[in-house]
This record gives sequence, structure tokens and C-alpha cells, in this order.
Amino acid sequence: MSAALAVVRPGECHVWTARAVSVRSAAAPALLKLLDAGERARYEAFLRDDPRALYLTAHALLRELVSAELDRDPAELAFTAVCRHCTSGGHGKPRLPDSPLHLSLSHSGDRVAVALTYTGPVGVDVEQLTRPGEAPLMVLSAEERAAYDLLPEGERTRGFTRYWTRKEAVLKATGDGLSVDPALLTVSAPDAPAALLGWAEREQPHPPVRLYDVPVSGDCLVSVAVLGDDCRVVMHEVAYDGDGVLRRPRRTGA
Repeated sequence: MSAALAVVRPGECHVWTARAVSVRSAAAPALLKLLDAGERARYEAFLRDDPRALYLTAHALLRELVSAELDRDPAELAFTAVCRHCTSGGHGKPRLPDSPLHLSLSHSGDRVAVALTYTGPVGVDVEQLTRPGEAPLMVLSAEERAAYDLLPEGERTRGFTRYWTRKEAVLKATGDGLSVDPALLTVSAPDAPAALLGWAEREQPHPPVRLYDVPVSGDCLVSVAVLGDDCRVVMHEVAYDGDGVLRRPRRTGA
């Protein structure tokens, strides 16, 4: 594990992204050792290599980052993941019951993202640039759809993906996930600063939502939402080497 992993200070939200490690690479066994028994069972349940790689990388990275932050053994961290809308476990936002650290993870394409903060509940979403069909456009509110239809043809893929990352980040932060119709949320236009503008049928859904777009390289977009006070977002792009060791991060402010 890299000794250069940053400490999350009060008033900050740190977001790390990494490309998925192939399950057939020499690095995979080292990452698999970081997972607990339940995570390894879910990893084995995937039938294809690509989702396995995303799951393995996201959960190993989360454990390494939280381990560095809290100075604990990554393999001994006891995460819980309980959905707020049902009583079953094994899915929902991950959390550490004995720590004030808030966390979130996401993956799409070949990229994973992890967010950590002490400010309040957090949701991060990474999405590969995707051109929508008519069905996905149903996640847009009427105001968003009107703005989307005005975008030049060449900007629509990025525009839709930006709408989606912002909505997903908010719904992850509140813990609602996709049990809530994303079309009920209205976020700012893709070329405007990130903001939650409205939430139909819910006057006071949560503490103030702070929504941020996070700079990242490649053909993906990242957004993060934090409930509570405004905070500074710090972005890190990291990678695992052939031995499963996390390389020194590249850090940028958002």
C-alpha cells in the first residue's frame, strides 16, 4: 500500500479513482486477500471477469483507503451495508458503525471511485460516457429534458452522463438509491456548476446537499454529493502495480 495516501481533514471530501485490475493479473490475489468472506463470496458469484474485476478493485481500494485513514488492518475492517428501505443486509451503502467516517463507492466501464469524508453522508458516482436512448432519457425531469434537447448533437452524450452522475451521487448520499425515480430530482444543466435545484414530492429531504463535479481523465465523468456543510473536494487518480501495490496518487482539487 502506498505511504502517500492522503489524510482526510475536516471540511474535505476525498475522491479516489482507479482502473479495474484484471482478475487474471498477478495483482489480483493480493487484492482478494483484503476482502472479507462475504465479499469474496459475492466476488465468486459473478459469472464474468469484467464485473468481478470492478467489484474486486472497488472493495479492495475502499479497504486500503479506510485502513490508511483509520490506521487499521484493511482485512479486519467490518463494514455493514443495510438498505434503508428494507431489513435485509448485503446491499446498500457501506458504512463503519464504529467510525464517524462517511464513505461511498461506485464503478462503471473499467473505472472505480471511492469517496471519504467526515462532513456528512456522501455519495459518489462514476459513469462511462454513454449516449442515451429514449428509455434512459426518462430519468430526466421536464426542466432537464428541455435543456438537454437544446444541446448540440455532439454534446448530448457528455450532457446526459453529467446529469446522471449528479443524480446518482445525490441519491447515494441520501441513501435512497434508485428506489426513488431520478426524474423527481432536478439538477443544474451540464455546463452549469453542479447543484441540486429541486426534488419533487419532497420539501425537506435531508440536510443541505453539496454537489460537485470532480475532474478525472479518460472517457468517464465523476460527481460527488455530501450532505451538510460545504467542503473542499480533493481528487486522486491511483493505480495498482503488478504486485497489487497502490501507486502514488495524482492529486487535484475540485
